[in-house]
Amino acid sequence: YPSDAQFRRYQFDAVLAALRENVLVSFPTGLGKTLVGAVVMHNFLRWFPRSLVIFIAPTRPLVAQQLDAVVTSVPIARGDACLLTGAMQAPERVSCYACKRALFMTAQTLQNDLFS
Repeated sequence: YPSDAQFRRYQFDAVLAALRENVLVSFPTGLGKTLVGAVVMHNFLRWFPRSLVIFIAPTRPLVAQQLDAVVTSVPIARGDACLLTGAMQAPERVSCYACKRALFMTAQTLQNDLFS
């Protein structure tokens, strides 16, 4: 859990639950869903150094916003992250999947990549 983040017990509890099992985090706007996701992503990347994590958001602008929020809240380097959009050419997308550790995209983008 980030030492520079304001400690909120409900966020910490959500992180612990998400690290142990599948969860759906549902907080009202502004109460830290992104921080919970970022902390979980960071821990998985630490525990499994050769792994890949994917952050999915419903719209392209929100995907970009979440990438910025994640890389500023936990030690995931911007160089290890990639914003995938449908506008990217296939070789660039393949490179992101092969070389980056944290991918940010919409569900539609992930679906298109899985079935292409």
